[in-house]
Amino acid sequence: MKKIIAIVVAFVVVIGGVIGFGMMKKTGNKTANIVKIGGVFDTSGNVSAYGQAEQKGANFAVKHINAAGGVKVDGKTYKFKMVNKDSKSDNTEAASVTTNLINNNQVNAIVGPVVTSAVQAAIPSATKGKTPVISPTAGADSITVQKNGTVQPYIFRAQFKNSYLGTKMAKFATDTIKARNVIVFQDNSSDYGTGITAAFKKAYTGNIVETDSYQAGDTDFQAMLTKIKNKKFDAIVINGYYTEAGAILKQARDMGIAVPVIGPDGLGDPKLAEIAGNKNTSNVYYAAHFSTKALSTDAAKTFVKSYRKDYQQEPSQFTALSYDAVYMIKQAIEDEKSIDKAKITAGLAKIKNFEGTTGKMTMDKFHNPKKSIVMVGVQNGKDTTATVVK
Repeated sequence: MKKIIAIVVAFVVVIGGVIGFGMMKKTGNKTANIVKIGGVFDTSGNVSAYGQAEQKGANFAVKHINAAGGVKVDGKTYKFKMVNKDSKSDNTEAASVTTNLINNNQVNAIVGPVVTSAVQAAIPSATKGKTPVISPTAGADSITVQKNGTVQPYIFRAQFKNSYLGTKMAKFATDTIKARNVIVFQDNSSDYGTGITAAFKKAYTGNIVETDSYQAGDTDFQAMLTKIKNKKFDAIVINGYYTEAGAILKQARDMGIAVPVIGPDGLGDPKLAEIAGNKNTSNVYYAAHFSTKALSTDAAKTFVKSYRKDYQQEPSQFTALSYDAVYMIKQAIEDEKSIDKAKITAGLAKIKNFEGTTGKMTMDKFHNPKKSIVMVGVQNGKDTTATVVK
């Protein structure tokens, strides 16, 4: 009897081992067939509106890629998986979660961070970990360029750089708004506000009546507005984010200043109207990478139709840019026929005529996409027009 029991036990152990090995092997293959994309998004904090929209866009892209069968490399099918982390609108946190995604989660690429300063904080981690990072919305010219003038090897972006943004805003102010005299307000606490202002001033052919600065977090702009109220100007340019721009807009309209307001993509969020009020958010124009009023590619039309069906709302430009960033990674994998980080990096640098939701784009030698810009007109808090500026 003891011998029979021993034989049965041994048989069970052997069979169990075989089954276990088979399960491990299956699990191992499943893990090996996943492309991990790290998401560094500010889903809380001062710029959470951007971060939440971008996280939604990245997740939406992954959903579509996987539903369409994933990506095929050397006969294997790979599915995408997002590993999202909240960088809490804090640069130190952005650096920390980037390091965590690279070292602990072993991601193949990263989408994010959202703003320029956070990307700058994440660069050392990305460089050390040799991991490609593509920010949907960081605009400062400097993020993709090292101090010696050479390209940052692992940093890319899906949006155009700030100097391009400021240049096209100046063209729109002159050619479309016919503004010959403007007031410029800039957020001087970031490269975003000052960089766009510098480019705008360089390109604008009219008269800049006054330039005034404010800090992120400021809420009272009465003194600044009182100083310019009685001066002669045709438009106000606000180079900053929706939080302060919304307050400036409300206080300006309350003082009877009704001239057009022009701003960069930082104004392109529904929260602008929430802060300023719908009535006050009229005769406003902001630079955008995407608008449902001007869909230039088949990819854009498909994206908008699907997004409306799933969410019963319009997608924002930040959602669209993040969606494109994930698809750019997919394109790089397909072009290089590899999910290796070095190959993905090389593929991103060589992207050409990529048809995204935000337009057809080609990556330049400094990892900036070349594409058209859209100036969106807002009336009563709603986007009503879109003018393509080439």
